[in-house]
Amino acid sequence: MKLTNERLKLGLSQSKAAKEIGISQSMLAMLESGERSGSDKTKMKVAKFYGVDVGALFFDDEITNRDKEAIQ
Repeated sequence: MKLTNERLKLGLSQSKAAKEIGISQSMLAMLESGERSGSDKTKMKVAKFYGVDVGALFFDDEITNRDKEAIQ
C-alpha cells in the first residue's frame, strides 16, 4: 500500500512514524493494512506528515480544492 511505502521511504518504523504524526502505532498499522480508513482529520495529519496529497495517498486520486475545503 502506498501509505507503507511512504513510511519506508523515510526509513521509519510504524512506532516512530505514528509518534511523529500524533496517532497510535496500532492506528497507523490499521491504516496501512486497510483495516481502518481513519477520520478525515487523521488522513490530513498523515498526508501532511508525509508531504503527500490526501487523495493520492488514500484514494489513488488527486483531491480537489473543493474537497480540501470540505475536509477542513
